[in-house]
Amino acid sequence: MEEVAQRAGVGKQTLYKWWPTKAALVMSMFSERIERYPEAVEGSSAEVDLKQRLRRMITVFNGPLGKIIADLIAEGQSEPAVLKEFYERHVQNRRAITIAALERGRAAGELKPEMNAEIVVDELFGAIYYRLLFRSAPLTDQYADELVAQAARGLRSDRSRHRNRAKR
Repeated sequence: MEEVAQRAGVGKQTLYKWWPTKAALVMSMFSERIERYPEAVEGSSAEVDLKQRLRRMITVFNGPLGKIIADLIAEGQSEPAVLKEFYERHVQNRRAITIAALERGRAAGELKPEMNAEIVVDELFGAIYYRLLFRSAPLTDQYADELVAQAARGLRSDRSRHRNRAKR
């Protein structure tokens, strides 16, 4: 906080007036910057929509905000309020939008009726967070595409599979 106050040319008391903790300051800065990344546009199918969303997330995670996200998640392990705020401000709405896209895919007959959209979101996006936090392998657009392709093989409805075969 001292370094931030020095760079801003204000006293630490001024910073603490607006942001009671370092995590609050970081969350505020993160929120301001993440808004520069527009939400993915709905694709022509649930599969295309998922690819676009995962690719967007990977772009953000590979940029300077990726480290901040990892740091906020780490900070949230000892300060649950940070994790709660991160989830409520940045994850919850995007998760709901993605679940709605999967539900539209189910309603359109693209995806199996028994598909659990919440679990699909956990599987796909959880894999991205896993790689971000453990740095076990690179986050690439190819990885996003492979994740969606793998999930799609198990999620496509029989009706959708027949349509895809007929296109070939």
